[in-house]
Amino acid sequence: MNFDFFRPARVATAILAVAGAGCFDREVPRKQVIARSVAEASTNAAAVTFLDLHSEGGDAAAFDFPGDLERFPALSVLSVRGRRGLGAVPESVAAAKALETLDLADTGLSGLPESLASMPALRQLYLSDNGLSSLPAVVSRLASLEYLNLDRNALESLPDDVGALSALKWMRLNRNRLADLPASTGKGWRSIRKLYLRGNGLKKVPEAVLAMTSLEELDLGENDLSEIPPELCRLPNLHRIDLDSNPRLAALPENIGEMKGLTHLFVFRCALPAEEQARVRAALPDPVRHFIAF
Repeated sequence: MNFDFFRPARVATAILAVAGAGCFDREVPRKQVIARSVAEASTNAAAVTFLDLHSEGGDAAAFDFPGDLERFPALSVLSVRGRRGLGAVPESVAAAKALETLDLADTGLSGLPESLASMPALRQLYLSDNGLSSLPAVVSRLASLEYLNLDRNALESLPDDVGALSALKWMRLNRNRLADLPASTGKGWRSIRKLYLRGNGLKKVPEAVLAMTSLEELDLGENDLSEIPPELCRLPNLHRIDLDSNPRLAALPENIGEMKGLTHLFVFRCALPAEEQARVRAALPDPVRHFIAF
């Protein structure tokens, strides 16, 4: 099961889909006025809401980040995805006071400005495919952030202060090198509903996850888990669990039947023997059995 669906192709559609996703408890977004160059945006500066400058080919040439963003008072989405010659994002980005979504994926960015923390409307941030070995410090101070995409970087750990992202509802950390999550995220991410940790080589379920009582979807596929703690089955809102492609996983918790709200369970390409599969099926309510993949 692969959820890495935010790719350069059809990027405008993908970003708009996340911006209007139900997990954000937001109204359906207003109709976007899209411009695909700064010059085009300038012809309708007061109305443009989406400045889409992404490059599907992964442009390695030097790229000038758009300046004078205060000219676009309605701008809510800015994408420079695929502009690999970006370098550092300038402090002037904060001039876009209405900006809600900033897509910096696959740009090879070398840093993020401190001014990002002064953007109260910023709710979605894409930093995937940038080879990041550490999380830029300013990210932990984005108090309004609801969605953060860090897929396919080189993160081996996250800083303790990332737990300060209390508004976060959807965190994507697929295909990094994480061995654990900071303890601060357990209670700090009190609004988290979707957490994707696929492909990190995890040998255990991070203990912090067991304290995330708002969690609804958890992806732990393609790791190296050999057991699942029973506490995971007691998370009251967890209804989807992806555990596929953990080849050493041979059993699920004895209390799996406590998960009355479970709707989807994926454990294919694991090591569960036939008798364990039968036990799990028998323990779960009838509707769930149609959505179990062994």
